[in-house]
Amino acid sequence: MARSFIAELATSGHTVPVRACVYESNPPVWLFPSIGEYPLYDDFAYGQMLKDELRMSRYAEAVRRYAPGRTVLDIGTGQDAVWALAAARAGARHVWAVEVIPKSAQIAREAIEQAGFADRITVVEGLSTEIELADPVDMCVSEIIGTLGGSEGAGAVLRDARERLVKPGGVFIPHRSVTTAVALDLTSAAAGELPSFPLFTFRYVEQVFASVGRPFDLRVCLVGLQDDPQTQERSYVSDTAEVEPLEFNGELRPEGVDRAELTFTRRGRFHGLALGMRLWVAEGDEPLDSLVQPSSWTPVYAPLSEAGLPVRPGDRFEFQFTTAMSDDGVHPDYALTGKLRRDVGPAVPLRWSSAHHQHGFRSTPFYRSLFPET
Repeated sequence: MARSFIAELATSGHTVPVRACVYESNPPVWLFPSIGEYPLYDDFAYGQMLKDELRMSRYAEAVRRYAPGRTVLDIGTGQDAVWALAAARAGARHVWAVEVIPKSAQIAREAIEQAGFADRITVVEGLSTEIELADPVDMCVSEIIGTLGGSEGAGAVLRDARERLVKPGGVFIPHRSVTTAVALDLTSAAAGELPSFPLFTFRYVEQVFASVGRPFDLRVCLVGLQDDPQTQERSYVSDTAEVEPLEFNGELRPEGVDRAELTFTRRGRFHGLALGMRLWVAEGDEPLDSLVQPSSWTPVYAPLSEAGLPVRPGDRFEFQFTTAMSDDGVHPDYALTGKLRRDVGPAVPLRWSSAHHQHGFRSTPFYRSLFPET
């Protein structure tokens, strides 16, 4: 169980009320802000990535397969320079490790020097879209897949890398991603509780607000859905649809409109969508699936109905999913419009939008409940 209450966040010189929780036992599903888009990685976030055994093993296998004898670009190397070091150990001729966070770049340099690879790995501080290399490389490895496939800018960043920094026909790791969607019964997911922010997450919410310069309706992840098949069976009330395909080793189009349909498979209340991603790290691999596998990638909640709309097997949700580049040229803005079609009654129009640094705050019932005005 969790005890919920209203607390206060500190942001931009004033406070914002927020729905918070403290665990007592058997915590239900709870909220965590989607932070990789900004980026706000710290030791905790890096640690969660490194503990993700399936993610790490798939990347390690792909790097061992493709790095020997090649020049390599590692975009978003992080403070541990994990894949830059893995590529060098696998026999890469040289690695350029790009990192935009200055502190992480410095720690990465120290880790590389300590490992004895300072002569074969060059840390480049900055955005990959703004750097230049003397010669294009043979291979690019990156871990900039977001909670939604392209939310951290993978589409725009890797399209730029293909055009400027990687040789024609060069290898990209990962190989492909899609964003996934499943209808969610939030009452079942959270065991009757409204999901809330645990106290330790406050600093991340505050940092996301600070990075944009104001409070806004930030993307929130639902933590706990992946951990228990029974929770998934109780909470996911439809089949799964795929949108936002990103072909990193093909023609990469990060903007677009995808049409999809979900068919409800069990009775419940339709509150919104759990949005995740499937990632093929290398061609021929089985995909990683953040909706159903325990992972450091956690599903994003797209709220559509505060009370939840009753559904039963055979009902359908038809929707259009739009990905458009924000004004920073890197991070996408998302929008969804659709209709719930049931055997009885008219179709119900539903919509959701989530921009990278949108102006709206408390713009929907979900966010007015999450950040209540006192």
